[in-house]
Amino acid sequence: MSLKKSISRARRLQRSGRWLAAILIAAAVAVVLLLVSGLLDAWLAPETKSRTAMVATGCALVAIAAPVLLAIASRFSKHRAALAADRLLASPRNPATAALSLREKSETPLSSFLATRARENAAAEIAAIPASRLVPWRSVGMAALALLVTALPIAILSAIFPDAASTIASRLLHPSADLPPWSKMKFTVDPASPSTVYGGEIQLAVDITGASPTEAVELLIRRPGETSVQRLPSFRESATRFSRTLDSLTEPVSIAFASGKARSHWHKIELLLQPKVLAGNVRITPPAYTGREDLSAPLDTNEIHALEGSEITLSLTSNRPLAASKLVFTPATVPGETPVPEEISGETTSQDTIAFRWTATRPGTLSALLRDVRGTPAAAPLELTLKAVPDQAPLVDLTSPPRFLLATPSSSLEIKGRAEDDFALSKVRLVRTLAGFRDRSRTVAPALQESEFIYGGKLPLPDLGVSPGQVIELFLEASDHNPSLLGQGSSEISRVQIITEEDYAYRIRAKTTLEQFNARYRAIADALRKSKESLEAMRKDANGETRAAAEKAHAEAADLLEKLANDFPAFQTEERLKKIAENAAADAKANLADLKKFDPNASPEENEKAIDEMLARLGAREQEQQQLQQDAALMAEAGKILEMAAKFQQIYQTQESLTKRIRTIAEEIHKGNDQNRVLLKSLADTQEKNREALDEFAKELESRAAKITKTELAPMVESAKEFLQALRMSDPQSVMDSGAKSGRLGSAEDAYVQAELARALMETLMQKQSPFPSACKGQGMNFSVKFPDVNQTMQQLLEGLMCQNPGYSPGQGQGGGGMGGGGNGPTGNEAPGFGMSDIPVLGPQRMTFEPASLGGSADGKGGPGKADPLAQASETETMSPTESPEETRQAPDPQSIPEPYREAVKKYFTP
Repeated sequence: MSLKKSISRARRLQRSGRWLAAILIAAAVAVVLLLVSGLLDAWLAPETKSRTAMVATGCALVAIAAPVLLAIASRFSKHRAALAADRLLASPRNPATAALSLREKSETPLSSFLATRARENAAAEIAAIPASRLVPWRSVGMAALALLVTALPIAILSAIFPDAASTIASRLLHPSADLPPWSKMKFTVDPASPSTVYGGEIQLAVDITGASPTEAVELLIRRPGETSVQRLPSFRESATRFSRTLDSLTEPVSIAFASGKARSHWHKIELLLQPKVLAGNVRITPPAYTGREDLSAPLDTNEIHALEGSEITLSLTSNRPLAASKLVFTPATVPGETPVPEEISGETTSQDTIAFRWTATRPGTLSALLRDVRGTPAAAPLELTLKAVPDQAPLVDLTSPPRFLLATPSSSLEIKGRAEDDFALSKVRLVRTLAGFRDRSRTVAPALQESEFIYGGKLPLPDLGVSPGQVIELFLEASDHNPSLLGQGSSEISRVQIITEEDYAYRIRAKTTLEQFNARYRAIADALRKSKESLEAMRKDANGETRAAAEKAHAEAADLLEKLANDFPAFQTEERLKKIAENAAADAKANLADLKKFDPNASPEENEKAIDEMLARLGAREQEQQQLQQDAALMAEAGKILEMAAKFQQIYQTQESLTKRIRTIAEEIHKGNDQNRVLLKSLADTQEKNREALDEFAKELESRAAKITKTELAPMVESAKEFLQALRMSDPQSVMDSGAKSGRLGSAEDAYVQAELARALMETLMQKQSPFPSACKGQGMNFSVKFPDVNQTMQQLLEGLMCQNPGYSPGQGQGGGGMGGGGNGPTGNEAPGFGMSDIPVLGPQRMTFEPASLGGSADGKGGPGKADPLAQASETETMSPTESPEETRQAPDPQSIPEPYREAVKKYFTP
C-alpha cells in the first residue's frame, strides 16, 4: 500500500469519528433546545402560532449547527492525519510525517532510493495500525457524554411527569396541531361531539378534574378560518362542573373551555339541517268491488279522505336526503276503547323521497317525523287527519205511496221510489207484506252498475185479492256490491189500509165543502146551457165560426158529462146525477156527430130543421134535469143552515175542551201545584175568541135564515129563529166574558165555573127537539120532496160538514175525540192532529169542483169549476221534507271532483 493510500485511510477514519462526534454534539444541541422549548411551553403555554415559531426557530438552529459542526469535522488535512498516525505509532522518528515531508524526486539516486524506502516503511507502519485505533473515540465519547448529559434532564422529567412530558412532546412534535397545553386540570367536555339544529341552541358543560381551577372558567369560541377567540363566562353547576348555553347558532364554530392558560381540546359544533316536507302526493287505490280507478292527487290539505279498505300510498319529498322513517297512525277515540298507535315503516324511493303504504280501515290521525341520513329529525312531525269513509248502505226512498194511505180494494197503487249508492247499486227489490201471509219480494232491478235507480210502477190491488180491514206494507230494498254484505238499505215502510167504498165515500163527504157540493150540480147545467146557446147562435147565423163554437161547446160538454157519468158517487143524489150525465153525454155526442155533418150551404129550412132536432135532443130530458137542479137548489139552501149547525157544534166543542183544560188546572192548583196557572191567561184569550165566534154565529145564522124562501125549509128556518131567540135569552156570551175575566185574574175555580156554565147553556140549547138543535147534534130532518135521496143526501151533507170540525165524531153527539182526530191544543185552540182529512185516500175516480171564488162557477152563469180527480197521495205534487228541489239535486259526477273535496261536495248535494 502506498503512503498516499495509507494516509488517506487514516484521514478517512479520523474524519468519520469526527463526523460522529459532530452529529452527537448537534443532537445534544437539539436536546437542549427541546428541553428549553418544553420548559417554555410548560411555563408560557404558547398557542399554535407561537409554538410553531418556537419549534421552527429550534429546528433552524439545529439545522444551522449540524452543518457547521460537520464542516468543522470535515476540515482534517493529510498532515493532521500523519500526526495522528505518528502519535499512535509512538516512534521517535515520526515516520508518517517524515515520509510525508520527503520529495518525490531527489537529486541523487541514493537520496531517491532512501526516500522511496522511507515512504514504503512509513506506509507499512501506518497500514499496520488497526482501524479502531485510528477512529477518534475520545472525541466521540465526549460528544456522547454531552448528549447524555443534556438528555438526562428530559428523561428525569419524563419519568416524574409522564403526562406533562407526553403532552409537551405532542405539542412540540406537532406544533401546528390544535393541542391544549399541559395542565394539572383535566377537561371533559359534555357532549364530546356537540351538535345542534340550524338556528337552535345547545348547552355545553365541562367537568374539571385533577386540580381545582384557580381562575375563572371561560368558554372559548372560534369561527372557522379565524384565529381570534371570543371568551364567554361560564356558570358553575358544581365544584367541578361548569356550563354555558349557546343559542341562535347559524354557522359552525369550535368551542373549548379554559381556565387561565389551561384549556380543553377544541370541539367543533356541528350544525344539523332539519329536513322539511317540500311536497306530498297521495295515491288511493279503492277496493276492487267499487270499480273505481286509482286516484293520485297532491297533498294540498291536512286531510286524507279514502274509502274504508282502500290502499293508501303517501309519498313525501324533503329538502334533505332522507333515512328510513316511520309514520304513526293513531285511531280515532272510541268510547270505552283506548286507541293503540300503529307504526308504518317508510320506504325511500329516491334520495329525498319516502313512501308510506297502508290500508285504511278506520279514521284517525297520522304523524310522520322525517329524519335525514345524518339522523336529524324534522322540527315538527307532519300531522294529517285520515277520514276513512265507510261504504254507506244504499239510500232508498219510497215517495209513493205515502207513509200511510187508505185505499179501496179496486184501487191501483202507484209505486215510485229512488235508490242511490255512493258507488254502485247491485239490485233493487220491492217487498210487500200482509199480516198472516209470507212476505213477497220482487226484484225490480236485478243487475245494476249505476249509482242511482229510479223506479216507477203500478200495483193493482184487485190482483192481490185484498179485503177491507187488511193493511199492506210496502218498501223498497236495495243492495250494493260490497262483499261484506253490509251494503243493504231499505226505505221507510208505506202502509196501505184497505177500506170499503162506503168508508171512501164518507171521507170524500168529510172533505167536501158546501161550495164544492153545489158546484158539481151546476157544472152539468152549465155544460148543457152552453151547448144550447151555441145552437141558438147557429140558428141566427149558421156560418163556420158559430159551427166551430158549437162543436167546441158540445165536445167540452160531452167530455165533462162523460167524466161525471164515470165519477164515484159520494152522495145519494149523485146516483141520479150519474144517470142524467150519462144520458146527456150521449145526447151531446149525437149532436156533435150531427154538427160535423152540418152543411152551411144547405137551404135555411134544412139547417133550421137540423138545429131544432139537436135542440130537441138536448131538451128531451130537460124535465129530469130541472128536477135535479131544483133539488140541488133546495139542498144548497138547506146546506147554508146546516153549515151554521156545524159551526155551532164547533163552538160547543171548543167550549167543552176549554172547560176540561181549565178544570184540570183548577184541580192541580187545589192540590198545591200552580205550575200551569200561567196558562189561564191564554185560556182566557181563547174564551174571548170563542165568545166572539158565538156572536158571529148568531149574526150569520140570522142573516142566512132571513134569505131562505123555500117553503120546504120553513120548519128548519123557524127552528133556527127559535134557536137564536133561546140563545139570546140564555146569553152564554156574558158568562164567557166573566170566565175570561176570571182567567186573566188567575182565578182558576171561577174561570172553570163560568166556562162550565156557558157550556151547559149551549148544551141545553141543543137538547130541544127541533130541526135546528137536532142538526147541531148531527141529526138531519126529512123534507117534503119528491125524491127520497134528497133527504139522504142532506143527512150525508150534514155529517160531512160536521166532520170538518176538529174533534167531531159521528154517533157520539157532543164530545171530542173519535174518528175526527185533530182535537184541541192545551189552550183550547185547534191543534194539528191526525184527522180523516189529513190521511190520503185512494179509490175510484172522482172529480173535485172548485167554487166561483177559486175559478169555478157559483152562480150558475159561468162554466163548470175546475174538475180534477180526488187528491191522491201518489199523484200529489207536494214535496216531502226530506226531498230537495230537483234543481238542487243535480250533483256533478264524483269522479270529476278531486278527492280532498269530494266528500264536501257530496254532503252539499245530499238531501
